[in-house]
Amino acid sequence: MFEKIYTEEDLFPREITHYEKRDYGVLFYNEENKDSYDSNHAVIYRKKIADLDFVLKDIIDFYTHKNITPIIYQSISDDGFFEEIKTKLNSFGFETWEEEQKFMVLSDKNIINPNSQITIKKLEQWKDEYGTEIFEKSGEPWGIDVVKKSLQNKNTLFFVAFYKENPVGMTYAHVTDEVCRVDYLLVSSSYRKMGIGRTLINAFVEYCKENKISTCYLWPDGESAEKIYIEAGFRHAETKLAGRAKWNKT
Repeated sequence: MFEKIYTEEDLFPREITHYEKRDYGVLFYNEENKDSYDSNHAVIYRKKIADLDFVLKDIIDFYTHKNITPIIYQSISDDGFFEEIKTKLNSFGFETWEEEQKFMVLSDKNIINPNSQITIKKLEQWKDEYGTEIFEKSGEPWGIDVVKKSLQNKNTLFFVAFYKENPVGMTYAHVTDEVCRVDYLLVSSSYRKMGIGRTLINAFVEYCKENKISTCYLWPDGESAEKIYIEAGFRHAETKLAGRAKWNKT
């Protein structure tokens, strides 16, 4: 199970952006949405690198040619790799850091009590009001193009929450090789603390159970989100330190 999950965690941006394959990894990019980290970064694999200097130069050249800041993600399976090559990364102008990713898998009973005033709809088409009312009002306009690109794929699951017929929140996920990754949950800043996030995740989890999606995972962005996911039946499976590197030279 974990092998499939970690493979999907490395490669999920292929659902939302453009990419080019290399012998050492994958280069994700979107010249129309340069502020999205998930849409613009390279993933490299320790065992596939023959010449690290060549790899770093190739990544820098590729992204700077597109006027995109070079960013590198360590493969989620390569524990400690960026720490090992930190000196080399620094010498090429990269700042490095680690992000804790607490992987949670849907494996227990859903005990969420949804807000009956909130209507959840599973949708396949984008409307501009979702961007205006949910993303822009939450200060995350870069997410609009990400979701719109994702909706071009048949494997995307997109749920929108409505309060008094107004869109107030959304979550989307995708299913690849029998693994479902919850990509994002967002509630409009004007409608938080109303149970909208819980109601969205409740609808999503019930859909997964009804459609026999056996492996569903995510990693929570903060304690509040984690509490919601626990109520929905997600349980902590493993914690990884994700290596990141961002080029700071001009």
